[in-house]
Amino acid sequence: MQATRTCLLLLFLFTCRETQSEFVIKNVTLFVHPAKEVERGTNLTLTCNAQVSHTGGHLPQYTYNFYKDFKPKELHTQKTHAVEQMNFSIPDARAFDSGTYQCELVIDQQKENSQTADVKVKGLQVPELIVDKQRVSEGERVSATCRAEEEKGSLLFSFKDGTKEVYRQSSESGHVQTLLQLRYARIARLSCSYVIDRLESNVSNVVTVEVQELDIRPNITFQPSTEVIEGDTVQIFCPVDSKFQNSTFSLWLIKGRDILKPDMKNSHYSKVVQAADTGEYECSTKMNSITKTDAQNLTVKELFSKPVLTITPVGVFEGQPFNVICKSSNFESKRIRQDEVKYSIYRNEHLVTPGAFDGGYRDIAGTHTDGNYTCNAQTKNIIKWSQLQIFKAKTLVSRPVIEVVDKVVLGHPFKIHCRSEKGSFPINYTLIRNHKPLNHYLSLHKDDQAVFSADITTKDEIHAYKCKAWNSQNSPPLMSEALSAPVIVPVKKVSLQVLPRPDQVIEGTDVFLICNAGNGTPPISFNWYRLGSNMPLKSKTVQVNNSAHNLSAVSSEDSGTYYCEAFNNGSAQSQSDKVTFTVRMAHWKIGVIAAVCLLFLALSVVVLIKYRSKRVGVDRSGEAGVWSRRPPDTGDSGDVVDMEEANVEYTEVLHPQADPTRVPLKKGTDTVYSELQTLPQGEVHDYWTDRNGPD
Repeated sequence: MQATRTCLLLLFLFTCRETQSEFVIKNVTLFVHPAKEVERGTNLTLTCNAQVSHTGGHLPQYTYNFYKDFKPKELHTQKTHAVEQMNFSIPDARAFDSGTYQCELVIDQQKENSQTADVKVKGLQVPELIVDKQRVSEGERVSATCRAEEEKGSLLFSFKDGTKEVYRQSSESGHVQTLLQLRYARIARLSCSYVIDRLESNVSNVVTVEVQELDIRPNITFQPSTEVIEGDTVQIFCPVDSKFQNSTFSLWLIKGRDILKPDMKNSHYSKVVQAADTGEYECSTKMNSITKTDAQNLTVKELFSKPVLTITPVGVFEGQPFNVICKSSNFESKRIRQDEVKYSIYRNEHLVTPGAFDGGYRDIAGTHTDGNYTCNAQTKNIIKWSQLQIFKAKTLVSRPVIEVVDKVVLGHPFKIHCRSEKGSFPINYTLIRNHKPLNHYLSLHKDDQAVFSADITTKDEIHAYKCKAWNSQNSPPLMSEALSAPVIVPVKKVSLQVLPRPDQVIEGTDVFLICNAGNGTPPISFNWYRLGSNMPLKSKTVQVNNSAHNLSAVSSEDSGTYYCEAFNNGSAQSQSDKVTFTVRMAHWKIGVIAAVCLLFLALSVVVLIKYRSKRVGVDRSGEAGVWSRRPPDTGDSGDVVDMEEANVEYTEVLHPQADPTRVPLKKGTDTVYSELQTLPQGEVHDYWTDRNGPD
């Protein structure tokens, strides 16, 4: 039985799986009824139509989603079974319902969206403004409510007093209530409006509220008068209407930026005044955030003027007397005499002279009198201070020092600096040459240096310069020592000397290239060059005017053209003339060559004698002989026989009674002979060679 049930269940499931429909969502369309643009209060209907193709059988569940303004969260969702149309209703539409709508159909894993539809609901409710009072006092608050409860969504309410916005608040309940504080006496015109989705409503009804003045203004008065003299006692009153005495309000007495009395409960203020108390005084009251003021000027005349401190003479030098005087120039003669005012002088806040009627102080200037001076004048409990003055005794100039700024090069301009180690500025400097002033300079501070231009043509002229300095008309100028500084003579004429002389340079010896810098001032730098090379053979700096470069054991390769350069701190490089020399052969080599030549000549003579000793016997009758030579035997084959193996015969042939015209020609002392050659078949040919040809 259990097995049968299991088989039936499996058969049912298989049958269901086989009858599951296959489907395709072809199209989804959104319709808006009655129109996409309607008046407020209209009932809107959004219809989502779908076209779905399927194979029949069991279809899965359909899910319809409605969206607004492309927000990811669904505005409305509804699930149904195989229904191809779904409605979404918006009853009594308001501006809040305006927007962009879209619907979506979801079947199993498939989705399809419709096109978008822009819906606009025209018209907004006119808001209503309600206030709890229409007559208030300055600073009193009014409860105001703005209503637009027929609208939906978030509304931004704005309250205005006339054209000025005074409050703003958002609400989703369709109304806002707030307290508005009304300032200043007037007729206030209150209204409100709201904004929803960037649409602004019309203005509400305008409510008028009468704002009455809050009469808490004080009345400022002075006793005995608004014009008094220093030392008088002045009383200031700030009375307020008695009906507000028990109310919560504040009262201040103000002068400029200073609050003289922060809480005048008794509305009274008293003070012994001075000239500095002249100015505008203000009584200020505040109640319910409303402030009322009353102001009036008070003039306080000086009993005596502020003292003036003077130090004379101006620019006192150390060791000279000076005076300090403290005096007031104006006095209220109806109240005091001039001799009733006492003066005290202070240096660095220490009393120098106690209260005296003359107000004078005298001393000798020095470091002990330097400092900050001030004084005061006092009478009838009134004290007035002078302005502070700084006094510093001037220092007489010290003997100036004259020095060269950089270096002195003969024939070139240079700078002279004149300075004094001590002395108050300004300091006058004068450059002097040979007791005659050349130029003047006024130095105003320590960084303002007296620098003069100068030049010399000889080294001794450097000592002709002096300078003098002074900073006081009452003291004579001080003269410096004569200027002393090393003078650099520039290198101008450079010469090169070769030892030994260029025409006596022999290989194997040392050659010295001596470079002379004339009168140039050491240290002097020398460079030696060989023509054709930019690199110096040698560079050297010495403390004398000349230097040498040694070419050791010269050879023919050292022959060439040489020159040198020299310069010092006062000049650029100067070049000498170019010197050329040729390295000659050594004497011993010449002797060896001569000896070898003589030896060769002697050997030649010996060889000649040996040759002559082999000659064939000849007739000594005095007839001239001619040599004949047998030619090499070629043999039967015609090959030439080696000369070392051939027998050479020399035969002297006598020519009796030789014709003078046929005497052999002579070249110098040598006789030119023709050679007799022994040819085959015993033929002997006789050849004469001379400048006239064969006889």
